[in-house]
Amino acid sequence: MMNSAMMQQSPHRDVLEATPDTDDSKARLVEELQSRGRAAVGAKSWMDAKLLYEKALTVASAEKLAVLESNLSLVHKNMGSFEDARKAAERATDADPKFVKGWWRLGQALQSLHRSEEALVALKKAKVLDPANKALIKECQKMATKVEEDKKLMEEAAAAAAAAAANGESTTTTATTDTSKTTATTNSAPAPAAKPKPVAETKPSSTKTEGDDGIFTKSDAVRGYKIVNGKKTSYFHNELSEEAKNLIGDIAPKKIDASTAEAVAAPAPAGASAWNKAGTWEEKDRTKWAEESLKKMLMETTYSLPASSPAPDAKVTVSKIKKLDGHASVARARGKTRYIYEFLLKLEWELKGADGLECSGNFAIPDIDGTIELGEGYEIHEFVIDSVSDNNIRPLIDRFVHRGGFHEALNESIDNWVRLFKKEHEM
Repeated sequence: MMNSAMMQQSPHRDVLEATPDTDDSKARLVEELQSRGRAAVGAKSWMDAKLLYEKALTVASAEKLAVLESNLSLVHKNMGSFEDARKAAERATDADPKFVKGWWRLGQALQSLHRSEEALVALKKAKVLDPANKALIKECQKMATKVEEDKKLMEEAAAAAAAAAANGESTTTTATTDTSKTTATTNSAPAPAAKPKPVAETKPSSTKTEGDDGIFTKSDAVRGYKIVNGKKTSYFHNELSEEAKNLIGDIAPKKIDASTAEAVAAPAPAGASAWNKAGTWEEKDRTKWAEESLKKMLMETTYSLPASSPAPDAKVTVSKIKKLDGHASVARARGKTRYIYEFLLKLEWELKGADGLECSGNFAIPDIDGTIELGEGYEIHEFVIDSVSDNNIRPLIDRFVHRGGFHEALNESIDNWVRLFKKEHEM
């Protein structure tokens, strides 16, 4: 359903509010909506494209539905709404089971949802319909490799769980891990006592020299101090002579006259404040907005374990944002806009599945900043499992929470926040 508020603000309001009453007028409107939709996609104006395709679907004939739903799936995917992208692609394949691009879009949406096996099935159906499509062949090969990697990881996880059970590991429900592995508490021999840390040497304090009333120490000479008129000051201190003062003249602040005020009031470059006539560095704080919007996106992040895992459809969510420290600002200099942000994130997560399966923990992402390119991913540190109802699923947690799955979903949420930050604060 179209958002009426968005529609009111859209530059395409004329066609979005159109109400054709004949088949010919409906066909012409759909053609116009498709044309504008393609242009919006090309400009990456995703909300406009979404409104245009949704409007087209309300008046399009049956033979147009598959194409329009496929295009809408593409838009949803680029907006980060992967479940909506999947639903739109499925409607496209229902409308026309022989429409190659519908299956292609379905495969892409399922891949974004980390449902690799289902994505491969959809892509194979597209390949059957268009066997000579090189891009599709490459995508099928890529997805087949991903499915095999997932299966191998599942086998390794099952083997690790079986080994843990065979070794009689304790069912203690708390464990702490470092950034590279999950460590379970066992009934084995106690760990050796930690070696005492060496005591740091204490540097002797500096001693005072004779003279200068005891105010000049040995270290002061190294640090660059000197005595001027009986007072200790820096070597950079410069006493002006009367002749130098006369040459410099009066440098006290002056009142701005009318001509100067008019110059200051002259138009500033686009995107800069009125006073910034020269277009030099100008920065606006956006930290409050950034914190609120980033927290919202993180709390909405979820991941469901694949059906092929030992805990099918178990869901991982963010239960609490423990800490979000940092800043965000938008700067303008010499006609260019710079988006500056740097945050430290600490959050708590939980996993819940069938038969009372529960697990919770926390971790940190210390570097959310502009040095990380979109799609590059954000590193997890201090990964900890606080409690787990079944120790046999620890390998799964490492695979689907720590190293993939939920971690990838968080990466996508943060990347989408970066995109929103740049879009909302264009200057």
